Amino acid sequence: MLTKIYNFWQILKGNLWFVPAIFCLFFGGVTFAAYYLEIHYLYKLDLPDYIFQGSTNDAKSVITTLLSAMITMATLAISITIVVLSLAASQLGPRLIKSFMSDRTTKDYIGLFFGTVIACFILTFILHSATSEAITPRITISGVFMLCLINLFVLLGFVHHVAQSCIADHIILKVADELKSALNRLTYDAHGDRKKPDEPKKKRDDWPKDFDRISKHLFFERSGYVQNINYQAILDFAQEHGCYIQIKFKAGHFLVSGEDGVRVYTKKPLPDDFEQTLKNYFIVGQSRTPTQDIEYSIRHMVEIAIRALSPGVNDSYTAVHVLDHLSSALAILFEKETPSENFYDESGLLRLKATQSGEDVIIFNALSQIRHNGGMMPSMIKHMLDKITILATLAKTPEAKTALYNQLKALHADLNQLDRYLCEREELETAMKDLMKELAKDLS
Repeated sequence: MLTKIYNFWQILKGNLWFVPAIFCLFFGGVTFAAYYLEIHYLYKLDLPDYIFQGSTNDAKSVITTLLSAMITMATLAISITIVVLSLAASQLGPRLIKSFMSDRTTKDYIGLFFGTVIACFILTFILHSATSEAITPRITISGVFMLCLINLFVLLGFVHHVAQSCIADHIILKVADELKSALNRLTYDAHGDRKKPDEPKKKRDDWPKDFDRISKHLFFERSGYVQNINYQAILDFAQEHGCYIQIKFKAGHFLVSGEDGVRVYTKKPLPDDFEQTLKNYFIVGQSRTPTQDIEYSIRHMVEIAIRALSPGVNDSYTAVHVLDHLSSALAILFEKETPSENFYDESGLLRLKATQSGEDVIIFNALSQIRHNGGMMPSMIKHMLDKITILATLAKTPEAKTALYNQLKALHADLNQLDRYLCEREELETAMKDLMKELAKDLS
């Protein structure tokens, strides 16, 4: 249940309208409450001279003018936002739009503009039918006037913020922080806040030998990306009904209608609605989310690097910046433990097999495409070699060292494609061979 709520929150957080809508409701409620309190309880107060001193007709003119000005300012803010989104889509990739839209600061700015428009609109609506003899809400009008004045300076801050959002380094840093947060949330740490769940002391890997032949196939009617899988609920179901379940995909996988990615093995009769019950433990949507997908932010960072290395852009510095942050994230990964693919019931019996992203898969997805696109650029080869050299000293598992070794082999093949007379080629090749030998010794 908590994972479903978190997945819904991730989707909601990626929408640009949610926070501004909250601002509009808040500003509208405060404006109406301030007007009501002033008209019924505060109208006899002796107000200082700097508070609005005009009549009701003057108040109508002032609020109408402020409403028009704030609508223009809010429209300007939306126009600036659309321009920034267009730049982000063309230069850094369309998938980065979601990162920009999920930026809380941007939504706070837009929410303040729209909330002020709502405050002016409500006050205009209230004063529209007021006669010249009616009590003038001077405190409320002064507050709205001050809010509009603040918005004038906030607009400068908004322009400064969106200008920073166009800078590649700023977006890379933001996506890298999201990646590190996902690694800390989805992996386990022996000494950290998120420890691996206790497993039975005695494990029995008595997986049925005829599983592939007898198991039933679970078909999904809906196409889309797998956003969340409730492994604990599936394990409980398997233990309750004495069956064995295998999941051949993970979060982030695109399910095709009719795909049979789940197998159920049982020799006992299952409830008639068991298929629908198991399907309810999967959340399938139209887009990937970072709820359980470790590689979600890696894909975004790799896309930035690939676009930077394209012939039309040819910006190796941005790709180098991506590699720096990816190596930092992989260093965190080496200190963690990825989720297990085997799930045991309380008695220690293996009940559920699931596909998970191991260190080798994550390393491959983080480095492979960047290496492939930058393989003909000496600066990229050298920088990637430097990063792999550092990561090789930090890698602790054979799985991670094997993945780095494979990247080195591919990098060495790329180097052979370069001009034989390339400056520093021999030095790079020697460094690669020495590091490959060291890793080979650790793996042997």
